[in-house]
Amino acid sequence: MMLTAFNLPEETDALQQWLDDLLIKPELTSVVSQLSAVHASNSIEEMSLEQILQEQADAVLQQGCRELSSQQIQQLLTHPERLLELQERLFLEGGTFWQERILAASDDAEVKQSQQWLQNQMETPQSAEEKVEVQQAPAYKTVSYRKIGLLGFVSAALILLAVFLNQEPAPAPGWGWNRPGVLTADIPAPEYLNKLADSAEEWFNKPTDTKAALETRLKQFRAGCETLINAPHPQLSATDRAWLVERCQVWAGKLDAQIVALNQGADLKTADAEADALIRKLVDALRNRATTVS
Repeated sequence: MMLTAFNLPEETDALQQWLDDLLIKPELTSVVSQLSAVHASNSIEEMSLEQILQEQADAVLQQGCRELSSQQIQQLLTHPERLLELQERLFLEGGTFWQERILAASDDAEVKQSQQWLQNQMETPQSAEEKVEVQQAPAYKTVSYRKIGLLGFVSAALILLAVFLNQEPAPAPGWGWNRPGVLTADIPAPEYLNKLADSAEEWFNKPTDTKAALETRLKQFRAGCETLINAPHPQLSATDRAWLVERCQVWAGKLDAQIVALNQGADLKTADAEADALIRKLVDALRNRATTVS
């Protein structure tokens, strides 16, 4: 079967539609790897996502890749890592165009099957020496609004296999989104979202001056993110609940990627700065959303 990256449409409008579909599918990571291999030996000037999108950045977030010129599409394909950055922005900041596509691309049965597969992998028996007692997050009932894009979930699942299998799990601590009472407070939606942002900012309360400390903190925050995903959030409307779960799936994938990078020898200072930046970004997203709900 021909690799996706070598079977691109030729016409600009077809390429635009192809990108619209690719950016919400699990195949994106594979395509990025293929394109990176193709251009690895080429001397290409580095370009940021902002340099590529230019004035079309907001239009792409609201209306899709039809706003991109053929030159901009070519620049994205020759700088494939920018596709991953664009994916993140679409999940975090994308308008109705993207949110409807993400929800339509999801299927409850596929999500359930993927979740069960990941759960089975993570429950692989450990040796007695490796086992530790872990405080379990509340087993909230899964509800129908959790129709989310599979892209972030599948990416997170693959990364989780690389990091967490046969390793000592991080205890679910009583801070952040795992702090008792945070997700059950009977308060209005705007106050609830701001409360979630406040809880996320607890990340900065404890120094992470060693790789071990940073990894532990990342795993703890990741556990809180899973708790947030599984919670019923009765304080929010169905639309806002779906938004929150979508975003947290993306954040979870980013956290998993940072844990992998740290385990693969990433510089502590760089990894710490990237983690801080991610937390600030998700805090801003929560506070911005709080201003739009009633």
